[in-house]
Amino acid sequence: MLAVGVVRDKPGVHAFDVPEPRIERPDEVLVRIKEVGIDGTDFNMLRYGIQDIAEGRDVMVMGHEMAGIVEAVGNEVRTVAPGDPVTMTVRRGCGQCQPCLHNQSDMCMTGLYTERGIHRLDGFLTRFAVEQEQYVIKVPPHLVHLAVLTEPLSIVEKGIELIRIIQSRFPWNCPHPEHAFDSQDWGECKTALVVGAGPLGLLATALFRLADVYTFAADIVPEDSNKARLVQSIGAVYLDASVKTQQALMERCCQVGNLDIIFEASGAAATALELINYMARSSIYVMTGIPRGDLRIQIDAAQILRRIVRQNQVVVGSVNSNRRHFEMALRDMDRIAARFSGMPQDMFSHRFRLEDYERAFTTRHPEDIKTVIEVET
Repeated sequence: MLAVGVVRDKPGVHAFDVPEPRIERPDEVLVRIKEVGIDGTDFNMLRYGIQDIAEGRDVMVMGHEMAGIVEAVGNEVRTVAPGDPVTMTVRRGCGQCQPCLHNQSDMCMTGLYTERGIHRLDGFLTRFAVEQEQYVIKVPPHLVHLAVLTEPLSIVEKGIELIRIIQSRFPWNCPHPEHAFDSQDWGECKTALVVGAGPLGLLATALFRLADVYTFAADIVPEDSNKARLVQSIGAVYLDASVKTQQALMERCCQVGNLDIIFEASGAAATALELINYMARSSIYVMTGIPRGDLRIQIDAAQILRRIVRQNQVVVGSVNSNRRHFEMALRDMDRIAARFSGMPQDMFSHRFRLEDYERAFTTRHPEDIKTVIEVET
């Protein structure tokens, strides 16, 4: 069957044939792929020639954001049935460390994990895929049209979960005890800056606004762009970072009070490091972007360390997500769609058929948000 991905020692993206998978174990699920989202990881794999293909193989199918329909199940599968809309997690654990043994492969301690479409394991840019039940999540029927966004939203869910867990060291950080980070109304009286207005940035902005966090979102496109319009449509303030210095951005954010949270979702290494200098007291900075290439800049390391220690600041990285975050994402996808009409549907910039894969990977503009390949229309 037709598949799209990388071929060893050949630059770019290619089409090739792979065998159609079949259920071989009682806990496996055969899924017919409907849609696959393309994100920065996919584009960077091609741009930087990243080919993390398993030993003994010459090809790897790309695509890690997916939505599909269950075609068949093994005789021990109980949570999904043929005809169910589903999505799948990305990372497969090492089977050795405690996080992976407890279904938290996103926190793998050995680094011996694999990832669908990214790291030594075939992805979803093909007609069918077989997977173990534990990695397959049922999608509510009314969210089928948004299911391909579950994976990026799950990344945001994990990042915000880290914020709430780490910052719960404060009983509260405003005059209202009910606004503590571990309370239901945790977001009120708090301010956040989201760096990047791509899929992760927009979804992070939406989750912050669901929690009533006063939110700024910054990107390098004009204020009349589609990204800026979407930011404003969910009740956040858009900042054009192309015409503002880092200091000006932070001064604008701090006009409404203490900047409690910075959520980096751009992968811009220089910006990410520079913003550490402007963190507020007792604030937290979550980094999710993964920069590629080399970047050498001069920084005052002593000043950064002094500020982090003296002002109780936290800088934390967050990567991948697990099944629980996918389930959280589907729950909150419903809330986002209900509260912010037109969002996240308006995040889709382009749709291509699988046969048009070359156009899908070459049609990219700074104002584009999410490209989707329709494996089956």
